Amino acid sequence: MEAAIAWLVQTILATLLIDKLDAWIRQVGLADDVEKLKSEVERVEMVVGGVRGRGAGNKLLARSLARLKELLYDAEDVIDELDYYRLQQQWMIPKVCLQQSE
Repeated sequence: MEAAIAWLVQTILATLLIDKLDAWIRQVGLADDVEKLKSEVERVEMVVGGVRGRGAGNKLLARSLARLKELLYDAEDVIDELDYYRLQQQWMIPKVCLQQSE
């Protein structure tokens, strides 16, 4: 479980570091929200590192880690949606310019 969470954390943080996505996030005014998300994801990484291996014998901790994994999947989905909207906007701008020039 901890390995899956660590992988999700790294995936989310790596996606947020993509220059084009980062620039777009700032352009559309979501920088503060994304920074908060990034901080929370880094905090999760730190906590999971501290409990590594303990979830197997502790049902409450195992449930908490499972819920945390679900929340990270949700966060990853949000980041993917942001990147989708960035790409959609990037694609629409040239198309609109072409239609206006016709």
